[in-house]
Amino acid sequence: MNASPSPTSGGPRRRGVQSVDRALDVLGAFSAAHPRFQLSELAEAAGLPKASTHRIAVTLVDRGFLRQEADGAYVLGNRLLELGSLVSATTALAHLTQGAAEELIRSTGETVLVAEIDWRDRSLLITGKREAPHSPETLSPLGRRSVLANGCISRAILSGLPREEGEEIVARLALAQRTPVSVTDPATLLREIDTCRRYGYAIEINEFIPGIAGVAVPVMVAGRPAGAVAVCGQSARMPRRRLEALGTHIKYLLGRASAAQPPGPP
Repeated sequence: MNASPSPTSGGPRRRGVQSVDRALDVLGAFSAAHPRFQLSELAEAAGLPKASTHRIAVTLVDRGFLRQEADGAYVLGNRLLELGSLVSATTALAHLTQGAAEELIRSTGETVLVAEIDWRDRSLLITGKREAPHSPETLSPLGRRSVLANGCISRAILSGLPREEGEEIVARLALAQRTPVSVTDPATLLREIDTCRRYGYAIEINEFIPGIAGVAVPVMVAGRPAGAVAVCGQSARMPRRRLEALGTHIKYLLGRASAAQPPGPP
C-alpha cells in the first residue's frame, strides 16, 4: 500500500498544523483500490503510529468523515459525499457541462461521463456520471481517479493543449496495452490527438475496455482544457458513424453552454 509522506516517515517537512496534516493523511489513505481498512492497516497506509491513527479515526467517525463497520473496519463517511457533491457542483466545469450532460443522457440513452483534469499530477477524476439503464459495469464509477492514458477522454483533453505541450506530456505517459487495439505508440497517439484537434472530438472503439466505444469532447475554461464530456456504451450500439454524430452534437451543446455563461472578470 502507498503511504502518504508524514513528518515521522522521513518525507519532506510540511508547514501547517500537524493534527490537520495527520487527519488528512488518514483520509488520503483511502482510494478505489483500498476503500476499507482495519486500524493497523490504516495506520500503515497513513504512515502514522497506531495510537495516533485511532484517536484521529474516532474524531473523524464522530464528525461523519469516516464510518466504522461491524467488523471494526473503517470506510469513508457520508459527510465526504455531501462535501464532494458541493465541490463537483460549483466548479466552472460543472456549470459548463451540467446542461449538456442532462441533454445527452435524454437524447442518446447512453452513459455520459464528465472528467476533470488535475494538471499538477496529470490525473483524471470522474466528477459526473449519468448512467443509462443498460450501462456496462466496467465503465468508470463516479469519483474514480486515474492517470492520463490512451482513451478518448485523455485524447480529447490533450487535444486542447498547444501541440508542443501535448508532445511533452505524451512522451512521459505510460501507455498500457489494455486491449489488443490499444494505442501504445506515442507517435500514433500524437496523430490521433491531431485528428481530434482537427474535428473537435476523440473517438475510441474497444481501445480502453473491450466491447466499449466512446466519444469525448474537451471542455475549455479560460483557453485551457479543464476536462472532457464523453458518451460511452457498448460497441455494438455505437458504430463509428454514430460516434462522429455524437461528437458533433456534444460540441454543439458545450458551445451553447459556453456562450450562455456570463463573462468572467478580466
